[in-house]
Amino acid sequence: MLVSFIKSQDLEGAGIAGKAARRHVWVSLMSATGLYNSPPMFVGFLKEHHETFIDPPLPPRKADAIRQLGFGTNNKIFLEFEQPFWPPDCQLIEVVWEDESPLVEAGTDLQASWFRKLIVFLVLQPPERYGHVLCGFIAGKESEYMETLSDAAVLRALTDVIHKLTGNPHLAPPKKVMRSQWHSAPYTRGSYSYVAVGSSGDDIDALAQPLPEDALLQVLFAGEATHRTFYSTTHGALLSGWREADRLLSLYDTSESHQHKPRL
Repeated sequence: MLVSFIKSQDLEGAGIAGKAARRHVWVSLMSATGLYNSPPMFVGFLKEHHETFIDPPLPPRKADAIRQLGFGTNNKIFLEFEQPFWPPDCQLIEVVWEDESPLVEAGTDLQASWFRKLIVFLVLQPPERYGHVLCGFIAGKESEYMETLSDAAVLRALTDVIHKLTGNPHLAPPKKVMRSQWHSAPYTRGSYSYVAVGSSGDDIDALAQPLPEDALLQVLFAGEATHRTFYSTTHGALLSGWREADRLLSLYDTSESHQHKPRL
């Protein structure tokens, strides 16, 4: 099986979230038509582009697994304050919204309500290292909408949230905001996988299966989305990398010390 990726020079200057990328991490791959470079590919990217990006096409079972597994967006929003409004021993600030309105589908009025998906702020410790910083978490369609806003708009919205949270409309606003934008990044299109309705651990196993199945392996799959137990986690991604490294060792090292099954 041969995999064709677009050449690296075709991607020069490609930005992430509309901004010039500071650093590209390339994966080199030798095929029958030459050496190609590609950025790492996440499930979110593959869900949108695997039919046109990989040639020949992926086997139906692996393509089905990519389609069926979920890949969502969970972003962080960092707020830096000149002075903290929380006590020194505070570790997190939970946000409980008083809402008497009926439940509605996400996306009905994101412009007016996206910030209500925030449920907690972590206090970064110690302040001697990080300053006076809160880290908020936001997921789902609201998180994707947040990525489309300017830093100034996010700062204004979160300042209003802090004013309501504290009951102090005169509290000084954050002096700086930073946020992740995983959904806007062209090669991620989200943050991590989940088992969606209609999918199962069998899809994770199918995604992890190396290709081709009937010859010397040429394409290996790693990442949190390929770990049946620890998907959605950093350690799941790490363990999957170890698993595929062991698989390579078992393929190319004939010594007895490496004649074992890959780690899960």
